[in-house]
Amino acid sequence: MIVDRIEPIALRIPAAGGNTLCLTMSRVVTREGVEGYGECLSLRPPMQRALYATIRDAIAPHYVGKSIDDREALNLAARKRFASFGRAGTVLNALASVDIALWDIAGKVANKPVSALLGGARRARVPVMASLDKYDDTRRTRARVEEALAAGVAAVKVHEHRLEVAEESRRVVPAAMPYVVDCNNAHTVADVRRDEKRWAAMNLMFLEDPLWPPEELLSMPAMPGITVGMGADLGSAEQMALYTRAPPIGVLQPDVCMLGGLSEAKRALAVLAAAKKTAAPHTPFVGPAALASLHMLAVAEGEGYFATVEADDSMDPYGFGHTRWKASLDVPTGPGLGFDPDPGFLDRYDYAKE
Repeated sequence: MIVDRIEPIALRIPAAGGNTLCLTMSRVVTREGVEGYGECLSLRPPMQRALYATIRDAIAPHYVGKSIDDREALNLAARKRFASFGRAGTVLNALASVDIALWDIAGKVANKPVSALLGGARRARVPVMASLDKYDDTRRTRARVEEALAAGVAAVKVHEHRLEVAEESRRVVPAAMPYVVDCNNAHTVADVRRDEKRWAAMNLMFLEDPLWPPEELLSMPAMPGITVGMGADLGSAEQMALYTRAPPIGVLQPDVCMLGGLSEAKRALAVLAAAKKTAAPHTPFVGPAALASLHMLAVAEGEGYFATVEADDSMDPYGFGHTRWKASLDVPTGPGLGFDPDPGFLDRYDYAKE
């Protein structure tokens, strides 16, 4: 199967509160007419414009005319070719959208799910973690946590750096339920050390991205009662391997888009398994990257959670309910990623066609 053309797709989907979900995808078509879909992470319109152009003008020419069977070698070649622009960030994010699509095609051609190509699924369902927006407000955050619990989720994550907000939400989450606080790199080492006992008292599944700069974690000793999780911004298995050596870190979070696709995510999962670190794939997606993440969760050694962002059925391009808070999700078993996006959905929200 030879890549014939690669088409970037820019969707802008109305979201709650007057916001807009920017979804940037790639449609890869082989000479035989087989289509595959991929996605990169693009939260804001300026990022989406940059990613769209990078896919079209830099990544696509690297792949057109090449065989999908060479997808892992092509991914590595692209990483080397564009290394001058960074080993994480926009170029690798754009690369992911094409790489994921090639794995989708490979699965369709083999009539196997992507999980089978990655080594075989260890589980057919994964539990769902409600991943809340950042509110920076005690009452509002607690209310949204209560809504998530009413939906029957298996775990809760809040994106709050203020301790009092995180503590108030913890009071309504059952003690036995996994609870994650993502600080988005808001604190210094001194901040965390000062409040170490309060963080530990929340009995967190892990404290996500607590520090800036995160490199501080490499020289820190372990913190009793606190497991640090991080790594969603890392761009390679080698970078993941570096952070497995940090004593405070027990959880690494491979992000299929930030890593540059499933080819590198496969390597990252192997690195984490060898280091006996928990892999918790980062899943802020609703498109093909969400499906790719489900396949990653299916093959990972330890059971992980699909963190469902605050989305609803109107943002679901597939119709199987992965944008809804619930107890668990089935891992797709159809060929490739398991689903293709609804053509009507793509046409309705295609910003580039306007």
